[in-house]
Amino acid sequence: MALPDDFRAQSRANWSERAEGWEAARDRWRTATMPVSAWMIDALDPQPGHNLLELAAGTGDTGLLAAELIAPTGELICSDFAPEMLAVARRRAEELGVTNVRFKQIDADTSIDVPAASQDGVLCRWGYMLLADAGNALRETRRMLAPGRRVALAAWTAAEHNPLSVVPLEEAEALGLAEPAAAGQPGQFAWADRDRIATELEAAGFTEHRIEALDFTIPFRDAGDWLETQSGFSGRLAAARRAASAAQEAELRAALERRAGEYAAAEGTLALPARTWVAWAES
Repeated sequence: MALPDDFRAQSRANWSERAEGWEAARDRWRTATMPVSAWMIDALDPQPGHNLLELAAGTGDTGLLAAELIAPTGELICSDFAPEMLAVARRRAEELGVTNVRFKQIDADTSIDVPAASQDGVLCRWGYMLLADAGNALRETRRMLAPGRRVALAAWTAAEHNPLSVVPLEEAEALGLAEPAAAGQPGQFAWADRDRIATELEAAGFTEHRIEALDFTIPFRDAGDWLETQSGFSGRLAAARRAASAAQEAELRAALERRAGEYAAAEGTLALPARTWVAWAES
């Protein structure tokens, strides 16, 4: 399916608008997704003095963890195409006291202004599947990697394994507040098929790779906490709620409360399952 002419502009605007919501939830998200970040970093085996690049860094969770392992002489380039998201990562680095990091606005969909063979590792957690031209981004990634070095990435598996984003939008769609996402376009589940990841890596020239599934859980206080947090993450859900009448908002909350029972945990809290592909590929 052909992409809208303004796809990149829409994507940048969406992530710029969502930066505040991601920053508000960053501590919860960083803790819940630590298994993913740890797997990716282990795959790169970063050493003091290495140079690393993080693409589509968002709040910078993964890259800033890796930066500590390459200090004091190694440098992390933390990049994102939305300046608002990059500002969130910069504030996070300041809070953590991470100083061996350089922040750079990079649109991974276009030419990446980083010298060839200059990086000892590239990280991209849940980024490539969102791009209009992921193939170009992977070719650029391979160009930047020093010989024998790796890219580590994550991409969500199927929707049925990831209720965090799927269930609230299903209920919004059932109420007529949102349209189903267009099929065949970049998005959260565009790389849900493991074979798609392998095909993209091989087409970009990576000759060796490993892909596996990784499960983790995301905690919430209750259904209301889930709805508010996901509204901060998702432009579609936030727009649906803005369009809702008071009665529709009440229906949405009630529907999510019912669905939340499937994920009940201790003392009335929720533990939502999540599953992602994690992969490395060697240049």
